Amino acid sequence: MRFWYLTKATRLSTHKAIRSLRMSSSSQNQPSRQTPTPTPTQTPDHDPPNWMTLKLPPAHILSHLTDAHCHPTDLDQPASAYDATSLGAVAAMATEPENQPKVRSVALARPWKKGDTKPSSSGSRIIACFGYHPWFSHRYTLQSPPPSKEEHYTSLFFPQHDSSTPPPTKKGQLLGLLLPFLPDPIEFGPLISQLSSDIRDSVSAGNLTMLGEVGLDGGARLRWPTSARHLHPDAETDDREGDNWNVLTPFKTSMAHQIAILERQFEVAIQHGVNVSLHSVAAAGPTFDTLVKMRDRHRNRFTNRINVDIHSGGGFSPDHWKQTERNLLNVYASPSIFVTSRSSHAAELIRTISKDRMLVESDSHDLTLCTRAVWGATEWIARCRGWKLEDENTPAWTLDEVIAKEEQEEQEGARTEERDEVWAVRTLERNFARFMNMAE
Repeated sequence: MRFWYLTKATRLSTHKAIRSLRMSSSSQNQPSRQTPTPTPTQTPDHDPPNWMTLKLPPAHILSHLTDAHCHPTDLDQPASAYDATSLGAVAAMATEPENQPKVRSVALARPWKKGDTKPSSSGSRIIACFGYHPWFSHRYTLQSPPPSKEEHYTSLFFPQHDSSTPPPTKKGQLLGLLLPFLPDPIEFGPLISQLSSDIRDSVSAGNLTMLGEVGLDGGARLRWPTSARHLHPDAETDDREGDNWNVLTPFKTSMAHQIAILERQFEVAIQHGVNVSLHSVAAAGPTFDTLVKMRDRHRNRFTNRINVDIHSGGGFSPDHWKQTERNLLNVYASPSIFVTSRSSHAAELIRTISKDRMLVESDSHDLTLCTRAVWGATEWIARCRGWKLEDENTPAWTLDEVIAKEEQEEQEGARTEERDEVWAVRTLERNFARFMNMAE
């Protein structure tokens, strides 16, 4: 039976099934790239600052910060936008096949060369990050040749169902209704080959390069195809248009499939020795298990060859983060205002992350917002940790000076509590250099 050849009566009953299945017609479990309004639930002393109105420090201070995770190629932004960004660099994430070339292009125009520790004097440099985001993992198949759409999506959304056709349930009927509007499965092998080629070429050119954004998402649901909007029960009353019509189905890609897609990308990162920007939402356990699996499989090639940044802290609880740090010596975290502040334990998580594992990010798609979002997160980190924050009275410095001072303190055997106070920007700058293996 082909589910899309439905009689009018069957279609009406299917609409009833849709209504009973629909969790929400919003995107609360799978955010769009629109700039979110944070709703922090911290104590007042540890609330994130208002990033839109806070006072920015001088450009020479901002130039020492790197946005460890953002999405500038999601928008068509002119070169002048990159020129006007005060941050020293941004790590530009790719997410799906269509934007890998865009990341490659902007990074070639403004590369950050390995070994260059001087702040940028002409806008942000770009760290090229290639990879495939878990939100789109339903598009990929590990089979060659690809299976039919019916077999592919049934296996992803009904992994316990021992059949190549949707089950005779309300959810199965809904999948059958939407199948004609879902994309054909894409063979993942050629995408992995292209990913490896992109990373190899970027590294060979001497450019800082990463794998990202990749990861696991236990909450993400398949978006209702816009081409099937007319089938949605609210189609006639919902006047949202274009990207604003962001309605979700009840279908989630199986975690087993997401892990398989992630592991193949990790193999590329380990092969070429590049770091990873890792998405983890509602998947702290599977994320930890996958990282440990990679560590045990590759041992020193994983632990010493690459580092992993848990983008926005991954929603980890403080206790789970402690466990992660104890077991994985190469894992960092980069809090953000937009994402991290949604968690009720965000401030405690920031205090739990080790001083030398802390990075910072915006997760913004709009370059005009990156500087403020990163500075807001920097100020928030400093407030939570009791670190001093550089300002207009702070004299200029170089990363080499920070590294030299750190080495001197280590040689002198100074205990942590006996060292000078911690400065937020210098610490984050030093951490990013260590993360990228720019300095030991």
